[in-house]
Amino acid sequence: MGVFGTSEKEEAQLRDAALSAHQQQGSLDQSGRRPSNTSNTLSHYETASEHSTSANDNHNYPEPSKDYQDHSADPETKVAVNLKEPSQPSEQFGGPPEHVDKDFDATETHPVPRQAYTPHNESYLSSETASEADIQPVPVEEKFTQGDRDENQLNRQYTLERIRTHRSIEDAASEQIKQVSGGRVLSVDELDWDSPDDKDNPQNWSNIKKWWITWTAAVMCLVCSLGSSMYTAGIPELMIRFGASQELCLSGLTFYLIGLAIGPALAAPLSETYGRKPLYVISWPIAMLFTMGVGLSPNIRTLLVLRFFCGFFSSPALSIAGGTISDLWSREPSEQSFAVAIFCLCPFLGPVLGPIIGGFSAEYKNWKWAAAWVLLMFFGAAWPSAILCPETFKKTILARRARKRGLNVETETINWAYIKRIVKFNLGMPLVLLVREPIVFFLSLYIAFVFAVLFAFFEAFPVIFRGKYQMDLGVSGLPFISVGIGLILGVAFYVVLDKTIYFPKNPDGTRGKRDENGNFIWDPPETKLLVAKIGAFFLPISLFWLGWTGRTGNIHWLAPTASGIPFGFGLILVFFAVVLYFSMSFPPMIVASCIAANNLLRYTLASVFPLFTVQCFENLGIGWAGSLFGFIAVVMVPLPFIFSYFGPQFRARSKFGYAAFFKKLAAEKEAREKAQAESGASSEPTTNLEKDVANEV
Repeated sequence: MGVFGTSEKEEAQLRDAALSAHQQQGSLDQSGRRPSNTSNTLSHYETASEHSTSANDNHNYPEPSKDYQDHSADPETKVAVNLKEPSQPSEQFGGPPEHVDKDFDATETHPVPRQAYTPHNESYLSSETASEADIQPVPVEEKFTQGDRDENQLNRQYTLERIRTHRSIEDAASEQIKQVSGGRVLSVDELDWDSPDDKDNPQNWSNIKKWWITWTAAVMCLVCSLGSSMYTAGIPELMIRFGASQELCLSGLTFYLIGLAIGPALAAPLSETYGRKPLYVISWPIAMLFTMGVGLSPNIRTLLVLRFFCGFFSSPALSIAGGTISDLWSREPSEQSFAVAIFCLCPFLGPVLGPIIGGFSAEYKNWKWAAAWVLLMFFGAAWPSAILCPETFKKTILARRARKRGLNVETETINWAYIKRIVKFNLGMPLVLLVREPIVFFLSLYIAFVFAVLFAFFEAFPVIFRGKYQMDLGVSGLPFISVGIGLILGVAFYVVLDKTIYFPKNPDGTRGKRDENGNFIWDPPETKLLVAKIGAFFLPISLFWLGWTGRTGNIHWLAPTASGIPFGFGLILVFFAVVLYFSMSFPPMIVASCIAANNLLRYTLASVFPLFTVQCFENLGIGWAGSLFGFIAVVMVPLPFIFSYFGPQFRARSKFGYAAFFKKLAAEKEAREKAQAESGASSEPTTNLEKDVANEV
């Protein structure tokens, strides 16, 4: 059984079809500007084959060992070497081959690499040795069409032009692109980085800069989720102040979580249009205004409405932070995996810290500090770092740079067609996946239940620690520290597992399983379910533990408190496994909808659990209420094992998985070739599906 769930023979045919289409698409734009990767997901399958994916696929740069082109078929073709500054040798591709003759003429016909090395002998062109005849620019056709220029010729032209005029490489590149484009309006998909080591590429930034941006995005997710649970500490005072029932006051948590469920589905496509940073910078001040309104609310109705909009406008961080991490770390999967682990920890730490901070705020101040003022301080502390962070989205960076170079770049604008596409794909597709994909529905339901139990603890812990152990309001929130310890231990365990099993260290210092050419070898997605198999057993243990040690005040309070450690440990491991399994089971364009479906179901279920938690613990008793949740967790323990065994069959039959995706691609390719054979038309791939594949591979 292959990686895509099909037979190995059928899988090989699918990969060949997909790679063939990708290679044809990659040759469309010979000016070196290939379609950019528009996906902001964390998908681990960027190509059709686990044997053909390299760490740099996100940039569409070929491997040096495979980057020689044979031009002998066309004796009139003149291929020139793509020279770099002598002071900046390209170590990535090594030095010049030993067999190169010192009298080598750069204008002769030779099979040369597209990413050329910097020569170190004097017979190569340089600013000191080039003659006037050597640096005459290559004629450029006035009208630019795809495929009518060789990339090496273009690179040679702007390099020699830069030498002749003593201009910077940026200016020379800008002038070259202007000549090639012929003054027409360019699409953002036609732009790409100038070179593999382009300084504007976020993946080439320093680790300090990348980790600063990563932590900023993670902290924003923590603050966003912090606002959900911190509010619950002020509910007793709210009931007295507004004369409302407990369920109505708890609805403030429900409305906030509904805002968190809806907001990310709309923020994700906007970040693909305007970039990541505007969403971070613009949405939070609006959320801060609504948070201020919560503290000034004159009645419970106003408070509930404002809580919804506070969650809605603070939620973009939850959806686009994953895209930010992909922008920064997707070149090296092992580094990206660690960054994702840190990022996933923060949205769970927020609900854990909320009752602690909110409890002491409500006890020593009032409900306004728990529901609004302290949260406003956290918003204000995290927002300036987001302002200082640079943009990381590839399309936005390239479009801005192209405009600075004097090019006309067409960008997508918000219109009725754009809105319909958002509603259909970003809001409709998650619902379709929940209904039609067993993988998405059952695993999302598993995560949603565990997440909902975490939010049920906001009401269960006060019943246990304030009711049975007579703790003060602030102190009764401290048992949540045990859940936070479990989350941190779960992340540490996953990182160790990731470094030793999923991405072991190779003798050359790289990580991950690789073939003889240095390309990654991806294991089937079911291998990622190992962490869920481990974490699944800890969840029912913790729930039974909590229920039967917290039912009486005669047992020391440390016993029910300690039950939070295995709960947090199991929760984070199951969540990691589900997210990784999604990212490897579906194409990148579908993974975003899978995560959105998971997010929608998770926050929707979590929003209603606290509404009946108090009644459940009061009517059934602490022991049996905890056992009820524990029995449900026991029923869900087999899910990772079931998908580990039957997962390949589910993926093979999926209408949205890789198998169906490449079958459709192969069918379109066959139909196009048949039509071309009958009409004698060009063999360029023009289908939208193939263009999407070229963007994602």
